Amino acid sequence: MLPFVNMSASAENEYFSDGMTEEIINALAKIDGLKVTSRTSAFHFKGKNIPIPDIGKALGVSTLLEGSVRLAGNNLRITAQLIDAPEDFHFWSETWDRTLDNIFEVQDEISLLIAEKLREHIGHFEIEEPPEARPTRIGAYEWYLKSKSSFAKFQQADLFRAVDEIENAIDIDAHCPFYHASKAIYYGYLGLVDAIPGKEAFTLSKEAAARALQLDAKDPEANYAMGMVHYFFEKDLDTAESYLNLALKYRPNYVNALLGGSVMDVIAGHHERALSRVRKAIELDPLTPSHLYYHASALQRMGRYEEALTEVNKLLNVLPHHTNSYCLKGTILTRLQRYAEAIEHYRTVPVSPEKHVHYYAGTGIVYAVSGNRAMAGKYLLKCSAQPQNLHLAAEENPAVIINIYLGNIDLAFEEIEKDITAGKYYLNFYQENPAFKLLIDDPRYRLFNTIFKSTGKGPDQGAFEDQGIKKKELLDEKQLEAYSHQLLEYMATKKPYLDAGLSLRQLAQQLGLSANQLSLVINEGQGKNFNHFVNHYRVEEFKQLAKDPSRSHLTIVGLAFECGFNSKTVFNTYFKQHTGLTPSAFLKG
Repeated sequence: MLPFVNMSASAENEYFSDGMTEEIINALAKIDGLKVTSRTSAFHFKGKNIPIPDIGKALGVSTLLEGSVRLAGNNLRITAQLIDAPEDFHFWSETWDRTLDNIFEVQDEISLLIAEKLREHIGHFEIEEPPEARPTRIGAYEWYLKSKSSFAKFQQADLFRAVDEIENAIDIDAHCPFYHASKAIYYGYLGLVDAIPGKEAFTLSKEAAARALQLDAKDPEANYAMGMVHYFFEKDLDTAESYLNLALKYRPNYVNALLGGSVMDVIAGHHERALSRVRKAIELDPLTPSHLYYHASALQRMGRYEEALTEVNKLLNVLPHHTNSYCLKGTILTRLQRYAEAIEHYRTVPVSPEKHVHYYAGTGIVYAVSGNRAMAGKYLLKCSAQPQNLHLAAEENPAVIINIYLGNIDLAFEEIEKDITAGKYYLNFYQENPAFKLLIDDPRYRLFNTIFKSTGKGPDQGAFEDQGIKKKELLDEKQLEAYSHQLLEYMATKKPYLDAGLSLRQLAQQLGLSANQLSLVINEGQGKNFNHFVNHYRVEEFKQLAKDPSRSHLTIVGLAFECGFNSKTVFNTYFKQHTGLTPSAFLKG
């Protein structure tokens, strides 16, 4: 989906068109089986004049949605059109003239119709009817969209502005769940970037998420925020994972939940699911290279060092000044025993595009691991003299790792105890760190058991986006066969395809089936999506009518329209796909 264009008279309404785009993305992202590119990658193309096929290729999608929003007082006009990206032709468009008074209902209507048209063009997936839309308080909704716009800038002042704006929305409408969910997300992020103290941030985040879940237990963002609170602040992996799984159940294409879930899976030892999740996140958000950090980091912690090095190099080729990734590469080189490369690598760690520093912590660890005790001790002293050097990355504490390799186990455990109390992030992955494996026989190793209240090491369950929830079958084999026969007979005798406006839902109603059932019948029973199935009949109808002398006065396009096509481009495209010839060449033959 591409950002909807603001067609309003005022440029200040940009937040509204951007917000509508994000809301529709989120609505479509709830559909399991439909790949929906994330907001970040979609907005990469905002305001850029790039050919449609190139955009589709960059995003890895075959269909693009574009549109516009025009806001004038209380009146709203929204246009949307679906484009076949490789062929660069529009195969559906619609315009809605509405008022802001029922904006939630409008969003649901648009999202549902877009989903149905995508299913007709792409193939089968199930679509749930949206719940009954709640009344809109437009002032609150506008504050909500403004907060989303501010938060998306990811600058500290804008993050605080987003909090103020969402509070304004809640003041007007305290019963809207996703306003509270957004508040939970904002405070959680402020805590992660140390903009406010972690305890305060996560307490506020938890309160807001709890309120959102009281109002709607299925809110994906509230479940995600609650999962992050339990992971980062309460150190309860079991509860955190259950909330993350719920977030992914209710929004299978939720990139942040996929990334967060992958990190927890690494800790819990669910390695294949971790990789599946992070790879899906990259697929959904291909133009955010920093996601490769999660992939490389996961592979490194699994001991798959060569693969990890490949991934981190991909990232550094695009973002050469990504500090954490640069330091991660040093860790990977050390694990691979490429010590000289690692030492040289750590001499020029970027802290900004303009500034590089010698990372003493990383260098000291390399010397310690490689057995150079004198140099390891020297760099440990350098770290102590310049403690700010330790904060370049959240990889490892040299006062712990170097002392382990130097045999200073008592000192190492003193530092470990301090780091556990401080909640240092690197200790979450203690089981994957080769240095800590040297401590397993020490009774004090039990300290690591205090890092998490629960370990997440139960059965690998709840991977809704991977394993799927066991759903009641729409149709059994006998029903599928019977309905397929009914469909083919109906198409042959009633010729519903002659109606240019025929939709999957309309045809399903004519057959007495649900749209989900008919979609399954066409895609599995006939091996085609709805558009290919219907247009096959239209092409065959054209071939028959073209032989009829009474229609010789009609142009090719006029004849195509009689057969149910409503677009010259769509007709030409499907005709050539079906026959291998252009319509003109076919008639000449």
